[in-house]
Amino acid sequence: MTAATHQRGGLLCGLITHQLFIAPLYAEANTFSKLFIITLYCVATTVGSLLPDIDMKSSQMGKLLPFISKFISTHFKHRTLTHSLLSIAFFFILMSFAPLLNVGQDFYIILTCGLMVGHISHIALDLFTHQGVCLFYPCKIKIKLANFKTGAKGERFVNSALLVSMVLYFVYETYTVMVYAFHP
Repeated sequence: MTAATHQRGGLLCGLITHQLFIAPLYAEANTFSKLFIITLYCVATTVGSLLPDIDMKSSQMGKLLPFISKFISTHFKHRTLTHSLLSIAFFFILMSFAPLLNVGQDFYIILTCGLMVGHISHIALDLFTHQGVCLFYPCKIKIKLANFKTGAKGERFVNSALLVSMVLYFVYETYTVMVYAFHP
């Protein structure tokens, strides 16, 4: 999948999961703070959706973090370690450190949870490519659920479906806000 498809997938996952993962953090916040927190979370999911491709020096993350990308791409093949359950476990470990922080626990949780959700969305989308992913790395068996080729018609369909899903989500959210605003 292309970076644009992964970004749309990450953003859509952020929009859908913010209620589940971060809503308790802003339950008592004012409207501006809520919008800021949701935006921060969705930015984190979008960035997280590009992280697994850090194993390619030519990717957006590879260019942004060239030293890390060079190290990873030298030691691991594309769609192995960074596209595995081990990489997801890494984010759970990062989130477990939140209680140890004296300041900024909520901010830390928003960022790490957002990065993890985006990361998972990337792996889920790559499961639909003809290359598949080594989900259970270090086991080298590649898992794939479909046969889409990057940039081909199938991926363009997925990309369009993600866009339509985002629009439908915004329409639904706007409708529910309006209903609750006029019918207490």
